[in-house]
Amino acid sequence: MTLRLKLMLGLVTLTATGLILTIVATVVALRGYLVDRVDVRLRAVEQVTRLPLAAVLAGAPTGSRPVLERAIAPTDYVVEARRTDGEILRVAGPADRSQPLLAGIATGKAAPPADGTPFTVTHGGERYRAVLDHVPGGEVLIAQPLATVRDTLRRLVVAAAVAALVVLAAIATLAWLLLTRGLRPLRVVASTASAIAAGDLSRRVPEGPPRSETGQLSRALNIMLGQIQAAFTARVASQNNLRRFAADASHELRTPLTSIRGYVDLLRAGMVPPAETDDTLRRVAEETARMQTLVDDLLYLAHLDELRPRDRVDVDLVTIAEDTAANLRAVDPGRLVTVEVEAGPEAGRHVLGDPDALRQLLGNLLTNARVHTPAGTTVTVRVTGWDAATPAQDRAAVLAVEDGGPGMPPEVARHVFDRFYRAAGSRARGRSGSGLGLSIVAATAAAHGGRAEVSSTPEGGTTFRVYLPGGVSDQTPADLA
Repeated sequence: MTLRLKLMLGLVTLTATGLILTIVATVVALRGYLVDRVDVRLRAVEQVTRLPLAAVLAGAPTGSRPVLERAIAPTDYVVEARRTDGEILRVAGPADRSQPLLAGIATGKAAPPADGTPFTVTHGGERYRAVLDHVPGGEVLIAQPLATVRDTLRRLVVAAAVAALVVLAAIATLAWLLLTRGLRPLRVVASTASAIAAGDLSRRVPEGPPRSETGQLSRALNIMLGQIQAAFTARVASQNNLRRFAADASHELRTPLTSIRGYVDLLRAGMVPPAETDDTLRRVAEETARMQTLVDDLLYLAHLDELRPRDRVDVDLVTIAEDTAANLRAVDPGRLVTVEVEAGPEAGRHVLGDPDALRQLLGNLLTNARVHTPAGTTVTVRVTGWDAATPAQDRAAVLAVEDGGPGMPPEVARHVFDRFYRAAGSRARGRSGSGLGLSIVAATAAAHGGRAEVSSTPEGGTTFRVYLPGGVSDQTPADLA
């Protein structure tokens, strides 16, 4: 059974129950009113006929009975009298009634009240409303059949039943039409769900009035569908990244493994002259170190993809910048490396993060500048702290590495943070690494709740900026996770 049919049947059932209760209450109330009217008339007739009936019971001439009968109205009243000796006199009533009512009324303790209180008696299959009163010489019974009351109530029930059926038919029709219209959004939801199940994740449910239940349901479903689509998209992207990552890693590991295997085969075959043995072993060690570096970078990237930095402490970016710049000066003494700190509060240069991860991040940026710029090119590390007046959720410290190198074209800048991406041209010059250094920069920044950006032009000059959430006193590790 459909929801529409269930709702319609429920509404019709409730309406029918209400109508039946209304009809029953109306019939009971009307019956009580009609019986009360009969009782009033019976008492009035009893008062009018009391003395003439007493005269009849006392032995008045029979010629007075026609006068008594003309005094009794209406003629459907049953008037009977019973003398003290038990004789029953029929004074008025239907001509075809052969058995007196008083004959069926018990005497003694089981007799009905004889003080003029109305009561109901059944005689010959007919119900009567009667009063019994004691008069000199016997007792008098005045009764009126309740056929009129019964017929009136029967007509009322028939008319009410017909009206109730008409009302129920009208309500059922209107309910079907209204429910068909009201449940149309649910049918749209069902068709949308079927389309989504078939693979069309872009489908959305039309939103109705925001205060209606269907409108709220549509909004909730659209939010859920958006999240599902985003999850599927992320899953597909993750699978694609995983496949590309595996292919790139296999490709990168193949070269050193091939070289190591070739050198080992030469050594085992005795094809390397003794004078070149040390040089061959040195090359094997270099390829092994290269492969070890690549594996370490891959493992670190996998760690950043799955987990946030575990050590969350207060990190002074200026200290990290100065230490990393000193390391570059030691490696490349001929290069001018400067550290500049933007003006601002000292607390603005502090962030909550993993100091080792941030040192590696900045070290990768400086290594990238050293490898891909000519010797002697100036490198500047700039630290910009967050402003205390900025809302806590918008505070961000910036680590920037600027170089005066040849720059790179926009198509290279768009992919510079991709894994295993190595640009050809002036920034490579045959000195490219594994292609994971800048990927680690971007992944580390994301793990700290920030981001990495690059701006460069082919005319010269490249700047890498890393934005890190600031405000140690206002944020917790959970806020940055």
